[in-house]
Amino acid sequence: MDGSIGYLPALGIAARADSPSAASAAGNLTWASFDADLAVVRDWLGSLRAAGVRQAGPALLLALAGLRRATLSPSRRLSMLRLLKGPVRKTCAGLPKPWSGPGQPPDAGADGACPRGVTLEQRLYRLMFQNLHQALVQLDRGAPAQDERPVRRRDWALHNLFRFCARQLRYAALWGCPVPVDTWRDLHDLYVHLMVRRVTGAAPGRPLQRAPSAVDATFEYKQLLLFGLAEQRAGRGVRSSAVLAGLARWAGATLLEDPHVGLHGETGLYVVEVGQDQPPRRHPGPLDAGLRGWVLLPPAEFFEQLEQARSATVH
Repeated sequence: MDGSIGYLPALGIAARADSPSAASAAGNLTWASFDADLAVVRDWLGSLRAAGVRQAGPALLLALAGLRRATLSPSRRLSMLRLLKGPVRKTCAGLPKPWSGPGQPPDAGADGACPRGVTLEQRLYRLMFQNLHQALVQLDRGAPAQDERPVRRRDWALHNLFRFCARQLRYAALWGCPVPVDTWRDLHDLYVHLMVRRVTGAAPGRPLQRAPSAVDATFEYKQLLLFGLAEQRAGRGVRSSAVLAGLARWAGATLLEDPHVGLHGETGLYVVEVGQDQPPRRHPGPLDAGLRGWVLLPPAEFFEQLEQARSATVH
């Protein structure tokens, strides 16, 4: 542990080894395993909070990476994520941002993009999404629910999956940084998983859970698709309060259509491609039969507001 980063093997927690305060705090920032009593985990998080965000960020990053590799039941994984969610959000709120002040970052390129790579905050959001997705898939592959608790767990995981993806996309748009690789692909894959499960049930030959999901996955997905499309068309105008406030209303009026039902051959449509790591894009030519995904049909008001927001950033 003579380098700038010390490795604490119980969970792989990083701390600044050259900081006396960090060194003393580091002894309190580990727990024996992910199977430890949850009270031990809470104590660890309390010590982590006292160490400050510059200690908490790397510690939580490696804890989440370790959690993703751990072999756990879905309920245990979700219990851990419930405890980690608050500290992750508070730590992200306190982490330094890529730039501050009005206009573009001082070292932005000609297109306004921040040349820095993926930040610690983005990595934390990404790992939360990946862990939640892992837990959701585990739940859906498990035995059929016998009570309402697994349904509530699944709703919590699904709600937070969309929320952490939204934080990722908005962070990139706000601070002019790249979206981490595979963010869009994983979002599309999540929606495909949810649609397949809706059609086939919880698992082959098993009954559906008794209570329907409280999360409207299609509505949540459309909001994120509209945000991605807005960022392309309006640039920095996507940050305007009018655009952000209108997303829910426009998502309710947006259609997500099968491209092979009545749309073949049409031009100028916005397509969502499964397996592609990108937001919706305008398809310049006639829609062909080989498209794997959907056609996104937003209301006219959406495009009108984007044009106003784009113009406001130009003048």
